[in-house]
Amino acid sequence: MNARRRRVYGIVNPTAALGKARRFWTKLRELLQGQIGPFPWEWTESPLQATALARSALQQGYDLIISVGGDGTHNEVINGFFTDGKVQNSQAILAVVSCGSGGDLIRSLGTTSDISSALGTFLTGSTRRVDVGHLKFTLPSGDTGERLFLNVASLGLSARVCSLLSNQPRFFGGSGRYFLATVRALMANQNERVTLDIDGNTLPSQLVNTAAIANGQFFGGGMRVAPRARLDDGMLDMVVIGPVGLLDFVRWGSRLYQGKHLNHPRIDHYKASRIHASSDMPVLVEADGETLGTLPATFTVLPQAIRILVPGR
Repeated sequence: MNARRRRVYGIVNPTAALGKARRFWTKLRELLQGQIGPFPWEWTESPLQATALARSALQQGYDLIISVGGDGTHNEVINGFFTDGKVQNSQAILAVVSCGSGGDLIRSLGTTSDISSALGTFLTGSTRRVDVGHLKFTLPSGDTGERLFLNVASLGLSARVCSLLSNQPRFFGGSGRYFLATVRALMANQNERVTLDIDGNTLPSQLVNTAAIANGQFFGGGMRVAPRARLDDGMLDMVVIGPVGLLDFVRWGSRLYQGKHLNHPRIDHYKASRIHASSDMPVLVEADGETLGTLPATFTVLPQAIRILVPGR
């Protein structure tokens, strides 16, 4: 893939990582424009604006969309690739430049975020087709909301952690903020009873701490929650963590970061193309680090729906 042959459009969240994204993009843009010439780009100024910008750019014929920011920004851009659940241009390419607090998407992609690597990827990288997750969830009004996700969606404590992140000191960094928010959530945690339907097989209702529905492997600022997940296998990996508390997390939390937790007696792992979750309780749901609503929710997969720019091999 050669960026010189593409119509390039950039979407940048200038507030990501305490303004690091603004400085990072200024340097990268100067280097990139020196190689491929000038191209249009926009700062984002409000929630979901990145979705509108990406959709508009694709409709205008741009076919290499650069997303600069955190996992939330990348999620918004991904959603702009689709209209009414269908990809606008199956040949369009997404370039992810991570400058956020979590960085879980680039961990799942196996890429890095330094300027020299990013520039090299634009000039000599290749493309990879990956799956996209589709989530239907319940809004506070009772209506159904929809969101696409590239990395991981989840329900339960993990979604509460995402809602707590804004109150965590930013000087701890991404992983530190997620860890502190997780401890806070566990201290106040009540495991919630959830009924799961996996590809038409309904399981008995069970107490759940967290259920991660994963396309990629990482969430929560570096937790390798779904070590067997693959971005291009046409399936979702669901990791269900049963009733656990703060003491359990202290004892085996390091295994979660290392991806060595699937043999824990309170953890179950499934592969599926469709997962439905329901509860009599207001169980929160998130996608790519953004808390969206509650159960009931349905998770499906769109196999190899988009192209991602990755380092050359």
